[in-house]
This record gives sequence, C-alpha cells and structure tokens, in this order.
Amino acid sequence: MLKEGDFIYLYNDKATYMIPFQKNYCFSTHKGNIRFPEELEFGDKLITNMGDEFYILKPTLADYMMKVKRRTTIIYPKEAGTIILELAISSGKRVIEIGTGSGSLSLLLSSLVGESGKIYSFERREEHLENAKKNVKKFGFGNNIEYFLKDPLAEGGFGVEEIDSIFIDVPAPWTLVECAWQALSNGGHIGFLSPNIEQVQKTAEELHKVGFARIRCMEILSRGIRIKKNLTRPFDRMIGHTGYLLFAQKVKKGNAELDFSI
Repeated sequence: MLKEGDFIYLYNDKATYMIPFQKNYCFSTHKGNIRFPEELEFGDKLITNMGDEFYILKPTLADYMMKVKRRTTIIYPKEAGTIILELAISSGKRVIEIGTGSGSLSLLLSSLVGESGKIYSFERREEHLENAKKNVKKFGFGNNIEYFLKDPLAEGGFGVEEIDSIFIDVPAPWTLVECAWQALSNGGHIGFLSPNIEQVQKTAEELHKVGFARIRCMEILSRGIRIKKNLTRPFDRMIGHTGYLLFAQKVKKGNAELDFSI
C-alpha cells in the first residue's frame, strides 16, 4: 500500500506524470481530473471524470533522473547504463563524481552503491550544488552522498583516496586526470562525458601520460520504436548525440599503453 509522499508514475498512452501520492487529492490533466482514493497500490487503475484511464506505476530510476529540476544539462539514461557498467559501480563501492550538476547521476549512484557505499560529489557552483541536493533529497536518495563545494584542481586534489571509480563531467576534464590518478585505487576505473571530440583527444592524451590503460571511447545513440499493429516502425525523432564517453583504468606510472579499442 502506498504511503503519502511516495512517488507514482501516472501512465496513460497519451500522457504521463510523476507526482507524490496524496490521499483525496484531485490532480488535473488534459484528459480530465483524477481523484486519489484513501488507499492506493501500484498497478491500480484510476479513471478521470472524462472517462480516460490512468495506471499507477512504480517510477524507474530513469524516470527519477529525467524529472530532476534542471539548472544544467543532465546525464541521460541512455549513457547512464553504460557508465555504470564500465565503471563497475555496485553495492559498497566508493565513487567520486565531479560536476554534480543537477543531481541526475548523483541519485542513480546513491541508489546503486547502497548503505555500505559512499558517493563523494564535487561541484564548483553553489547554486548548482544546492539545486542538486534538493533534487536528490526530494526523491528519497542521498544518505550516502557527501557533497563538496570545491574545485579539486585549485585545492590540491579530492582529499580522499582508495576510490573505486571516478566520473568526470566538466568542460576541461584533462586538467583533473592527475588528481583522479592520486585518488583512485590501483586498477580503479575512470570515466568522462564530453560533448566535443577535441575534449576527448586531449583527455586521452593526458590519461596515457599520467598512468592509465585500456583507454576507449564510445558514443551511445537511442532510437525508439513505435509499436502499432501492421505499422510498427522507428520514431521519426531520436535522442542522438549528447556526448562522447571515455573510459580507462589506473595502472602504475610508466606502464600505460594507448588503446582506443572498446
């Protein structure tokens, strides 16, 4: 049974909303008004005063990521899955995130590392950091996140060591490669999101120079399929380029080899 404040995904094939559940609350849509009952469960169906049906579904992590209040661009779900796999992020891991932004990736990382893990999130702009904190807390995540209003490059590094994985999303990522090497455990994973190929080239060169191997770059494209009897085909629009992903792993200095294979 849902508790007041639990987020629900209201689904109709023509309209969707993600809102907190409130008993006896009347929610207005262009498909009519929905009156929430005293008791509600995931999977229930509600009918508006205009006769349209909405299902009560459980939000996905992708839904939470896309619904943050944005003051910056966010990490899209199409990249997020690859980031998590390539950085080997799982329960109990210690992860640094550089460029908290709007907190989209922060809440995903918080969910995955669990109570035994830890996220260290760094942001240089106070207004972005405060917005991110509110976004993450709003959706019930973040107890395992430690936030820093700090520029690691200007302040001599991150101040933490033996980190399992680092993800960097800033305009000049190559400037933080040395700091990242110092913070990572041997064999630790590092990843970057950069919108321009020139950023990737400079960062890859710095990775090789500082002490990283298994350097590889990729781009993730996502195209939905419209499912309709006898008319199934790709959607006219798709989420194309949002950024290049670059990954590597820490090795002892002097042992790195430049490798762009995936």
